[in-house]
Amino acid sequence: MRLIFKHIFKDIMAHKLRTLLLMLCIIVCSFTAMLCFDLSGSLRTMLKGLFATVAGSSDLQIQTKSPVGEDFADGAPDCNILRMGGTTCYFDRRIDSDYSYVNRGQAMVMAVDPDEGRNMGVIRDDIVIGSKKVGIGKAFAEEFGFEVGDKIVLHGDRDIPVEFTVGSLEEKQGIFAMDDNTIVISIEDMGEMTLGGVAEITSVMVDVKDDSRIKDAENFFKEKYPTAEVTNFLEDKDLENSIKSISRVFLILFALCMLLVIFVTVSVSERMITDKMSVIGTFRSLGVSSAKTTFALIFENALFGLIGSCIGILLYVLVKEPLFNSMLVVDDALRPKVPMPKFYIYLGVVLGAVIIESLCPIKESIKALRVPIRDIIFNTKETEYKPSKVATIIGFVLLAAAAVCFFFKDSFAMNMICFVCIIAGAALLFNYVTRAVAKLLEKLFAKLNFPIAHLAAVEAGAKKSTVGSSVLCVTAAALALVIYMFSNSLSTVYSKEVFKCDVINGLTGTKPTMLSYIDQLEGVNQTEFFYLTSDYVNFGDKEEAIYVYGWKEGGNQLVDSFDGVDNNIGADEVCLGKIIMRKYGLEVGDKVKMTFLAQGYLPIEKELTIKSRINIDYGTGSGTSAVLNEDTYKEIYGDHPMYLFVKGDDPKAIKKTIQDHSADLVGMSMTSSEYMLQLTVQRASILMIIHALILIGVGLTFIGVVSNQLIGLEGRKRECAVMTSVAMPRKKLSKMFLLENMIAAGTALLFAIPIGMLMSVVFMRLMDITENVIPMTIPVVKSVFYAIFLWLIFTLVSLFPIRALKKMDVVSQLKYE
Repeated sequence: MRLIFKHIFKDIMAHKLRTLLLMLCIIVCSFTAMLCFDLSGSLRTMLKGLFATVAGSSDLQIQTKSPVGEDFADGAPDCNILRMGGTTCYFDRRIDSDYSYVNRGQAMVMAVDPDEGRNMGVIRDDIVIGSKKVGIGKAFAEEFGFEVGDKIVLHGDRDIPVEFTVGSLEEKQGIFAMDDNTIVISIEDMGEMTLGGVAEITSVMVDVKDDSRIKDAENFFKEKYPTAEVTNFLEDKDLENSIKSISRVFLILFALCMLLVIFVTVSVSERMITDKMSVIGTFRSLGVSSAKTTFALIFENALFGLIGSCIGILLYVLVKEPLFNSMLVVDDALRPKVPMPKFYIYLGVVLGAVIIESLCPIKESIKALRVPIRDIIFNTKETEYKPSKVATIIGFVLLAAAAVCFFFKDSFAMNMICFVCIIAGAALLFNYVTRAVAKLLEKLFAKLNFPIAHLAAVEAGAKKSTVGSSVLCVTAAALALVIYMFSNSLSTVYSKEVFKCDVINGLTGTKPTMLSYIDQLEGVNQTEFFYLTSDYVNFGDKEEAIYVYGWKEGGNQLVDSFDGVDNNIGADEVCLGKIIMRKYGLEVGDKVKMTFLAQGYLPIEKELTIKSRINIDYGTGSGTSAVLNEDTYKEIYGDHPMYLFVKGDDPKAIKKTIQDHSADLVGMSMTSSEYMLQLTVQRASILMIIHALILIGVGLTFIGVVSNQLIGLEGRKRECAVMTSVAMPRKKLSKMFLLENMIAAGTALLFAIPIGMLMSVVFMRLMDITENVIPMTIPVVKSVFYAIFLWLIFTLVSLFPIRALKKMDVVSQLKYE
């Protein structure tokens, strides 16, 4: 065993490039595996930490449609409760200069029982509230110039000014994390802010003492208050769906990496075992058993799997914190700690890498052990390609399975099986295509009297290394084309110019009349209000969280957010996103019953006719939108636009004027160029990962094909030596190698395009199922150039055997023979 281990470590150090290739394969695959399997658990833990920061120790939140009394939790599992009342009010601002437009600011007043709040952990123990004292956030105090002891005048429901004293300044934690402009007062003081003189409690936070009974408590409150909205912070349906959707996307990317890594590893393993044939012969001559010899062949790959997976895991741990922080966009004060992965995930990824790396060379190892010692000693290698009957049968079975699964359009599992079966089936059967094309070219070149090209065509369809390279090329090129088309489609969505204006203003529930002065500002050419809200809408008896838009008659001029919306939507019509239509089996022209404000106090039910299908909402990147006539939208949600778009001569000057004169009426104002820059920065990391996958895939395939060619040359050296000594100079032999590779790579790329397009259709279906709607765009010209680029890269592989051929000692090869 000592001799075996000594040989293994010596072999690793002797072949540095090959070691680097395999390690890179495993590192990439292990990294994506960690991301795929750790993502959902880590996000849940982080969100739990975020909820704890905002909601303290509470497990449930109950929003009722009428005020609750002292018997709210009677009969519930043992729990602590926090009663809360909230209202929007105006406060008198401290103004440094005399602006004539506004003299008030808007804030959210939250009323709590101080003892209940402290017990729940949503306010500090030493906060000073009650007896006409309020707590405000430090950011709010800094923005408006308040200090402890200052007077602050609030205008409640009756618009009667009520004077309070600032009791304490608070960090962005607990209740103060809900909004920067939050003012916390006691329930008793809230009475002076309301119309009835008594605080109305419609929101209650519940901390169930026995965590195992949280679900029981949730069901209890749902039964007791059937019209209330009960939120379970740890098991929120929308949250789970979002995490599931993200996890599925990374699962797809992991599958892509895994397939590519397996194909490359199998190819490299063949080269490794070819190089070790002399060692195998020596071991067997010394009487080493087949079991130990097999162990020696497999152990090296297993060692690569162990080391590579550990490096991949280490890399993931190092980049996890910035990566997850970029996914969960919250203020730094609220940002939860990024958890370390669970131990079983580490163990699973390492074991998975070791097992896969051990399985990849098994076929070649068994074949090597069956080679007679005489053939090993005399270096006799079988270079002719012979298709395997078992592989052929499996290939047809896989393609049949892919064909069946292709018709299950809405099943994630079936589409994943279809995706894998297409590429695996193509890999197992593509040798027949390569040999058929080579036969046709062989006959063509014979008629045209091109002897070298004729010989190259013969070799392209007959030699193991060339056919193997062709199979590797077609699989890698098809996968690379899938990623390329996805990247191109994503770039098309990202580059879509949604806003055709110069200044984008996000509004805070303001009525349009309050901002009418913007039309009169110098340099303003056109303004347009845009109506949008997110809402829970019932389709029949099923609830969906969707985006609802109000669309002008004739279409909006300064926004182009949809593909498929009709510009003339009637009062009783709606345009629906394709995900919603597919989910409920709807077609254009159907009537659909929709209940808007389903979780509100007064749900509004409408029966609408579907005017058109929306393929994508570029603004939200979803297929779950509903677009109504603007008047219908206002009838449901009131005249409260989400955005004000402005077109003008000097965007920066217009933006500054709006910011200076609109106070809290405009929550956000930026120029369109600033907005696009912000989006570009946010999306750059995603595109970078996708482009890196393309480069890694092409790079790994290139090295894999090089390995195949060098393996082939090892077996053909004496054949080449004989040809060189008889009639063919090395220059013509090099030309034959070049043409042979051009035929193999050209055949692979020619068929990789339709295979890649078919796989792209399945891939985009998977994106649709995960509700990441990205219309597939197939850039024919770009795809052709991309295919030519890959063809040139794979053709350049022939330079490696040509270089080795030039160094070949013809006399030594003939003497050995």
